Amino acid sequence: EKAENIELAIASYTDALTVYTSDAFRQDWAMTQNNLATAYIYRISGEKAENIELAIASCTAALTVYTRDAFPEYWATTQNNLAIAYSDRIRGEKAENMERAIALYRNALTIRTREAFPQNHTGTLSNLGNLYRSNQQWQLAYDTYAPAIETVEFLRGEIQSGDESKQKLAEEWNKLYLGMVEVCIQLKRYTEAVEYAERSKARNLVELLANRDIKPKGNIPETVLNELSRLGREIEAEQRQLEIEQINRNSNGGRILGERSLKSDSLTTSRDSTHLTKLRKQLDELIAHKITSIDPDFSLTQKVKPILYKDIQTLTGENTAILEWYIIGDKFLTFIITPQSPTPIIWQSSTADFEALVNWDNEYRKEYKEIKPQWKQKLASRLQNLAEILHLDRILKNIPKQCDRLILIPHRFLHLFPLHALPISHERDFESGCTDEIDSSITVSLSKSESCLLDLFPGGVSYAPSCQLLQQAKQRQRPNFSHLFAIANPTKDRYLLELQAANIRDKFKSNDFLAKDDANKNAILNAKLSFANCAHFGCHGKFEPDSPLESSLVFANKERLTLLEIFNLDLNQCRLVTLSACETGLTESRTSDEYIGLPFGFLLAGSPSMVSTLWEVDQLASTLLLIRFYENIKTLSTVAALNEAQQWLRNLTSEKLEALLKELQPQIDEIFDRLPLKERTRYVNAPLKGAQNRKPFPFVEPHYWSGFIAIGV
Repeated sequence: EKAENIELAIASYTDALTVYTSDAFRQDWAMTQNNLATAYIYRISGEKAENIELAIASCTAALTVYTRDAFPEYWATTQNNLAIAYSDRIRGEKAENMERAIALYRNALTIRTREAFPQNHTGTLSNLGNLYRSNQQWQLAYDTYAPAIETVEFLRGEIQSGDESKQKLAEEWNKLYLGMVEVCIQLKRYTEAVEYAERSKARNLVELLANRDIKPKGNIPETVLNELSRLGREIEAEQRQLEIEQINRNSNGGRILGERSLKSDSLTTSRDSTHLTKLRKQLDELIAHKITSIDPDFSLTQKVKPILYKDIQTLTGENTAILEWYIIGDKFLTFIITPQSPTPIIWQSSTADFEALVNWDNEYRKEYKEIKPQWKQKLASRLQNLAEILHLDRILKNIPKQCDRLILIPHRFLHLFPLHALPISHERDFESGCTDEIDSSITVSLSKSESCLLDLFPGGVSYAPSCQLLQQAKQRQRPNFSHLFAIANPTKDRYLLELQAANIRDKFKSNDFLAKDDANKNAILNAKLSFANCAHFGCHGKFEPDSPLESSLVFANKERLTLLEIFNLDLNQCRLVTLSACETGLTESRTSDEYIGLPFGFLLAGSPSMVSTLWEVDQLASTLLLIRFYENIKTLSTVAALNEAQQWLRNLTSEKLEALLKELQPQIDEIFDRLPLKERTRYVNAPLKGAQNRKPFPFVEPHYWSGFIAIGV
């Protein structure tokens, strides 16, 4: 129990002070007083007012030893801790306590500069910004958060996935962006609100890939690659040396605790940080001058690149709207971006809506994991409920009728759901126009219609991880679409995947095709993927929520192609990647991560368009859908081709299905004639017979068709 643990800590610190007296061991006494203050600040038992007074007394005592001249680093840490205590103080005048806390944070910042102590500088700025925000001093909060975020983005190499303490640090830093988005909305700086939401998503990517061996693609000179490698090694070595020096310093001088928004006590020296800063600047210049012109996507993996609203709006063209969600604290926002609106329209949920969304997510995922048949049966009604929670009808009221294409940019766990299949209660009617103010209570007066979001946009409904990645994808010119690379059924338990691939191959002039045991990792990596205009993976996918870079596609002999390896593929000729596998579209959804999944890897590897799956798709339904999709792709965009195929499958009658299966029978016999009777019954005859005995519209239920999503352009 946390409360009990803190009581034990207080008792131990108190015992230590019987030996660490101010006369005999002044520095150790001050260290223990500071740590005791931290325990009192976070104490659960007892009266809060009394605990805060005890914390203030302990910090004040520590400052009799930790003076600015003698111990500037520890003095600054104690100033920060004392500020935390005053910001929580109940006794005395609130305004006076706040003024005192602000002065103490500013004292700490005279030592905790960005140059000397960048992590601690960020932590103190974050604390100060939170204080301003809680007091609704919005402009001061904005002015404080802005430099903190700049420093966070500068510190891209300070956090590495897999380190639990650094993961907590990442989550704390993520709160900076959440706070800044809220502040921007309060200041009616709506364009900046969406810009900071985008920066948050960019930072999550850079953080994940920091210090990873990601190589630029294309014809990069060997001298540039060598210099890139040298700088990477030196930066990593410098960071490691700073950590060692920190440990040594803590061993000699005592560990100083007490960071509310920054659970870190790194105490680097000015000289060390300055050298690290120089190395990072050299790396930035090398990328900008020698690499970006050849591989414009590489910089996205190395440094946060803010995208301006004017550039976001250009993504809408003349007839496209963007819905971008962003979850902040106990609410969620929907940014509505249209060609006609000079600023984003912002819809803000209530706290009750947010709680309903979290409960919906928990129930959906629990049922999907534990009771799959029930999950399928309830999916349609669940999606109806989700549409109501998101107030989708109200949101759509703000999209002009001339917008016939929609791009969805979810946030966190919203990436896991088929938002394009959300049912819509009304036809679109936008004659009343739009507003650029926050709208939480739009009155809807539209005619009744039984349709889903997909049906309302003839140009298609697609997804994107962020506006920035969508911008990168749009800049890729991929005119050729003649060479196919395809694999099918490498694990020999999804035989209908071979029927998919056999049918798809006819749509291309040339192809490289690997099936079953031939689809092993070595053969695939040696198959000159860089020449493929379309890559089709008919295989299993495995998502690793606790280690997203280990998520993978599964090939023959259970060999895996991980997300990190996918990042390093060179798909400079590829126009489309299709992942006809189970759960290939799933992503990490913890607070500190945004969109880290297999489709994301292929987008960064160079493909502008992706088709992937959100769940374990029905074999026959997905086979028919993808056959139709590849017929459409000759004349339609990826998004429109998939959307039409989904609508076709929903409306496919049992009679037309039977006729289609007869048409496919020669291919079915050719692919499956060598199977033993038992396997043929299991994988072919049973699914096909089951399909023919279904309802008048066999695939109308959303679990058959809505699991496929189009990502990118």
